[in-house]
Amino acid sequence: INLYRLNIRSQEIEQLTDVPYIFGWRWDRDHKRIAYVSRAGHREERLGQIKLLELDTGRDVVMYEDDPSMRLTWTSPAWQEYGRGVVVTVLKDADRKYGNVAYFDFQKRELKVLTDTSRPRNWPSPLHWWIDADKFVYFSNEDGYENAYRYNIDSGMSVQLTRYQRDIGEAEMIGFNGRRYIFAVLKSPIVNDLVVIDPISGKTLDSLQIDVNIEILDQKNNRLLVAATSATEKYRIDEIKIDLKRIAIGSKLRLPDELKTQIVHSTVEKIDYPTFDTDPNTGKTRMLHAFLYRPTNPLPADQQVVMIQSFYGGRNDFSTRNQILCEAGIYVLSPSPRGSAGFGREFSALNDKDLGGNEIIDVIYAAKWAEKNLDVPPERIGVFGGTHGGYATMRCLTFPGEINGNKADFDWGFGISHAGFSDIIHFYENCNVPDWVILEAGDPKTEADKLRDRSPLYHADKGRGKLLLTHGTNDSRVPIEGSRWMADSLRVYGKDVTLIEFEDQGHGIKGLENQIRFYKIWFEFLETVGTDGRASN
Repeated sequence: INLYRLNIRSQEIEQLTDVPYIFGWRWDRDHKRIAYVSRAGHREERLGQIKLLELDTGRDVVMYEDDPSMRLTWTSPAWQEYGRGVVVTVLKDADRKYGNVAYFDFQKRELKVLTDTSRPRNWPSPLHWWIDADKFVYFSNEDGYENAYRYNIDSGMSVQLTRYQRDIGEAEMIGFNGRRYIFAVLKSPIVNDLVVIDPISGKTLDSLQIDVNIEILDQKNNRLLVAATSATEKYRIDEIKIDLKRIAIGSKLRLPDELKTQIVHSTVEKIDYPTFDTDPNTGKTRMLHAFLYRPTNPLPADQQVVMIQSFYGGRNDFSTRNQILCEAGIYVLSPSPRGSAGFGREFSALNDKDLGGNEIIDVIYAAKWAEKNLDVPPERIGVFGGTHGGYATMRCLTFPGEINGNKADFDWGFGISHAGFSDIIHFYENCNVPDWVILEAGDPKTEADKLRDRSPLYHADKGRGKLLLTHGTNDSRVPIEGSRWMADSLRVYGKDVTLIEFEDQGHGIKGLENQIRFYKIWFEFLETVGTDGRASN
């Protein structure tokens, strides 16, 4: 990932940087320069740098290099007024649970960590426009939810501005009548609220509830242009106007109804389903959120199929894949198992060091809900996902029946895994996110036995249902060996498995022809669901 410059008139493209990976960047318009954070090392080394790119001269200068005690990470530098320095995000000991905000002084070439390094927080991030030359806003979930904080560089004081019980998502500094305010979205997978916050008092000045997710595209004074999407809204562009008396939102561009009927093939229903344990906050059975995609034209009752998303589900986002499946008459159940984002830091951390544990039981209980409430037998209920979800799919089909002292079982009919890893330790040693593995699964140096036991590769003898594996041969995030070895191991035990490799493709499947082939493979495989026949090659 690098930075490029496009000349609109000549259509010439110029590559500006040459680094392995850029975490984030921000333009200093006044001085025609870009501050960016890059990754210069790999795996354990993982060297990060703050670099300064001068657009007029093309000079690209390393201003700072990190060390293992405080690693640079995904962040968009927030420029201080007059270009004196930037605020960035760093990880203490490369631990994703101990994110911190730091200030880099360009004159002194010094990095100073501003937040309390002993307090756990995930990915604190600065708002890129400062309140003034001395004060900036950053967002942190150290109290359990992503809230706003104000920091004063001169005094070294941090003040918590908001105490919402939901995470702040998209945010922007807006200005009018000579003052600056924070526009933010209180997000959840179910409903969102637009809020205007006074960055001095922390008071919420106005709010408006909406049923779509928004992404801020542009902002000028008190007006914002945003992209709006939902599970049934592919894309639209709205304008938001704020005057402290009311938040007004109106559509500027939306898909024609005729086109929308061609790409939306379901109604989407929010459901809550019970899982196996007790929620300590309520003292009752834990309830999990999910979205059920009901096809507009379902298959006949004796042919109905349910596909359950294994991870990264329950989001109110438009999914082309889910709509394609619904167009074929298939039900899609998209749950939010423990570890999912959008319900606060505590829920998100429930699967820390427990990869392949209780989160898998949550998915099994989603399948039990589907069997009971949709009246579809297990042989026509399957699980699917990619990356973490690909791993979870293989784990579901090879689940040993008990984990953490909790028993669960489901006779899956099939599974579809894309770019999944089947051996956690091999993934750790060959991926580009080893810190994620340590957070989610544990440290291979001290917990090798546990990680091996949680790896589907070593439970292939327990495989049930038929499994489709797809993988790009050039995947740098999840090496293709995870799928190849899983296929080989399942075949040893006479299990029904199909592996399809996509030559020269990376972690995702790109290009129209590859996409068509990808879905053709899926549907050839799905035609065999509920039968004893093997999936088509």
